Amino acid sequence: MASETRRDFFKATAVGAAGIGLSYWIGGQARGDGPAKAKNDQPTIGYIGTGIRYHEDLGHTAVKFGPCAAICDVDSVQAGRALQVTFDEHRALNRPLQVDLYEDYRQLLDRHDIDAVVIATPDHWHTKIAIEAMRAGKDVYCEKPLTLTIREGQQMLQAIDETKRVVQVGTQQRTEFDHMFANAVAMIADGRIGKLERITCAIGPARACESLPAAAPPKSLNWELWQGQTPAVDYRQGPLGDATGYGAGHPLGRTHHYFRWWYEYSGGKMTDWGAHHVDIAGWALRQTRENLGKLKIETLSVNHPVPMKDGYPTEADRFNTAVNFDVKATLDDGVELRIRDDASQDLGFDNGILFEGDKGRFFVNRGKLTGKPVEELKSNPLPEDALVKLYGCEPPASHLANFFECMNTRKTPISDVASHHQAISICHAVNIAMRLGRTVTYDAVAEDFVDDPQASGFVTRPQRKGYEINV
Repeated sequence: MASETRRDFFKATAVGAAGIGLSYWIGGQARGDGPAKAKNDQPTIGYIGTGIRYHEDLGHTAVKFGPCAAICDVDSVQAGRALQVTFDEHRALNRPLQVDLYEDYRQLLDRHDIDAVVIATPDHWHTKIAIEAMRAGKDVYCEKPLTLTIREGQQMLQAIDETKRVVQVGTQQRTEFDHMFANAVAMIADGRIGKLERITCAIGPARACESLPAAAPPKSLNWELWQGQTPAVDYRQGPLGDATGYGAGHPLGRTHHYFRWWYEYSGGKMTDWGAHHVDIAGWALRQTRENLGKLKIETLSVNHPVPMKDGYPTEADRFNTAVNFDVKATLDDGVELRIRDDASQDLGFDNGILFEGDKGRFFVNRGKLTGKPVEELKSNPLPEDALVKLYGCEPPASHLANFFECMNTRKTPISDVASHHQAISICHAVNIAMRLGRTVTYDAVAEDFVDDPQASGFVTRPQRKGYEINV
């Protein structure tokens, strides 16, 4: 029976690729587009985008908070793999299951019985889908970075103000990893290193590639829809990437994991890992000031894999985001935020965050929280309510748990859009400085560049007709 069921799932995938919403269920009746559920029932979830994050965490974890009703992906092979995960997770929970497959996310958003959507598409689709989901009455969990441009963050805030929906951004360092990052921020708030002087974020280098030839898109992929708001260009395909990890065996190209290394769709390592570490830096900075004011962003060094002209790549056949970089952003009061690909040579660490003050320093990453101020916590611990004050609630068990709890309480999640917009806008501003190869001044209050029309031209981007974000 199990093997026959699994074969049916993969048949469903093939039909879904044609753009037909296909339904499959086991153990129970089809739900259809029925009325919303009572408040005490578990929320019904739809998944849009089923790449590596779906398989690493989202597809395995969110299902514990509520049943999956629909899966959407423009790649039918990806959708089929996600469907298998959903089948296995529901079976393990002995839960009745009906799943509809869609290629077009708008069909999923039209479903009245879906309460929340989990978005794990490539970055250039995040904002548009999130806004349309909110307007369709859904709460939203969206992977980071939430935006492709500074303007998109402004549009997200407008949409939240309009719809009053709950939106959690997937910057899970705020809640997970034994709350080490939260403890680091609490130490800053408690003055454990005195006056904060410098934060160094090492986020690792990006990657380059050889020329990728133009090719016909695979039949399983709707390349037109995948591109969305971005310029229509040739599909490109090179050799197979890593068999494991982020590459997941996909060929090098513009899609799947490798979209991260094209400015058309993402911001390279600056928005991939910067979204995590700069988010924590911003969280810490907000403990010591009302706002970030103006940031003088100096491009100390940057290496792009293709020549850049006026901030745009001059070649279209290979990855184009910055591979190596060292950038210094200085705030009005002199506090320095340094973002580097690597700090191992002179500071002795690779991926992580170093906080320095006039009375000490400490380091944090996903594996450790170290330094003399950390050791001193044994004899002089933080106040018992330090994390409660920081979070505004008891420390959550997980990032997704916080989201689903906020769906019930209608409170603002810990990784809210406003604070994420502030932090990721710094990453966008740093990318603009690196693309131009010079110093810029970013006003974090006005959310624009000071006396710099060329830099300000990157605050938003042209959007392809039919795929515009409308707020």
